[in-house]
Amino acid sequence: MPEVDLSSICFVVMPFGIKRVGDKDVNFDFIYDEVFVPAIAATPLPEGGYLEARRTDKDFFSADIDIEMYQYIEYSRLSLTDITGLNPNVFYELGVRHRARSSGTVIFRQVDAAIPFDVNHIKAFPYEYEPETQVEESKSLITRVLTESLLNNRLDSPVQIALAAQRAMGLSIDRLLKDAENAIRRHDRPQAIRKYEQAIKLNYGNATLYQEVGLLYKDDGKWNKAAEAFAKATRFIPAYSEAHRELGIAQNKLFSKPGSSLEMTTGEESLKRAIELNDQDFDAYASLGGILKRLQRFEEAYVMYQLATDVSRGHPYPLLNAIRLQVRQRGSMSLTAKQTSQLKRAEQMVRLQTQDSPPSNIPWCFFDLSDIYVFLGRKDACFNALEEGVYNCTSAWQAETHLNSLQLMSNVLAEDEIFKRCIDFLKEEIPNLPQD
Repeated sequence: MPEVDLSSICFVVMPFGIKRVGDKDVNFDFIYDEVFVPAIAATPLPEGGYLEARRTDKDFFSADIDIEMYQYIEYSRLSLTDITGLNPNVFYELGVRHRARSSGTVIFRQVDAAIPFDVNHIKAFPYEYEPETQVEESKSLITRVLTESLLNNRLDSPVQIALAAQRAMGLSIDRLLKDAENAIRRHDRPQAIRKYEQAIKLNYGNATLYQEVGLLYKDDGKWNKAAEAFAKATRFIPAYSEAHRELGIAQNKLFSKPGSSLEMTTGEESLKRAIELNDQDFDAYASLGGILKRLQRFEEAYVMYQLATDVSRGHPYPLLNAIRLQVRQRGSMSLTAKQTSQLKRAEQMVRLQTQDSPPSNIPWCFFDLSDIYVFLGRKDACFNALEEGVYNCTSAWQAETHLNSLQLMSNVLAEDEIFKRCIDFLKEEIPNLPQD
């Protein structure tokens, strides 16, 4: 390998050339040259100097390219990985990096890029390169994230985190965790919960185990148990931001349901703590927005949803909630050019969810698409998407939630024929859906 000081190198793992992503062609070489390279070059090293970007097809290797590529993956100070397009080579190299290094791996994706199940728990920072005005904003974001990674040197490899936990806990827990993972892949949630509970008995103070079992209880609708597990995770690691977020969500779910063994609370304080610990967690902002909306603190809710939209670069969930509240508060359907652009990107993302086989994120993908059509003035398609959402509901509360969201805008849309048709249809169908 040529003489290179890898302590100043940021190795970029990404697709090469022009690749098809969804329904558009993406020029990844442009992104590397005009977004990643200048952002990396602007990142200061703590000891002085600046990072340098490297990519295998951009360097001249003196020996076997595979050997030298692996050396770059393993020994570079940082690695920037772009998972846009779900390129198999990118994921392979990301896996190698995660196995090799416990920290120094930063993941990015384009705002409308899908994230597969196996890595959807890993932070992937969203960026944009179109329109051109977004390039400078994206470069600034990337430089900031890389700088923070260098300064904080946080453990970011899920592989290393899991292996360290398993080594600390011993082989018996290692076996239990493997069994739990296999149960999750078989969609056998009760068995996965049992395995995590057995592991907790062997290592009572492990916050990660409580967080994982709490998420399983949450998915199973067992909110009391989920809240208790998240609360224990925060006690063992007070700075565990994800645990505070999930605790706040569970607390809010239980707020109107008597019988919880925990002190009754809206969850607002837990979510504020999560945001204090991680101000880039859009889920925490959005969840806090939901609490404030239910408490009819609409202006505060709008602020939280807008922050979630900004942090996530236009994720459909906070974007649509922010717009609904904006319509209510301002008494007008007028949108900014930025909001219209965000809605068009959200439409692409949500439409892909509805076209999955089976559709993903049901029934919300259909409800979201219906609202997007309303805001973009495509009322002809609005009711059809709403109808599809109702037919994909598994419980009445889902349709009731969407009905409540629509009714927030009744002060503006009450006389609109399509809007009234949607409201009447929801009211008519909700009694026919399964009740919790």
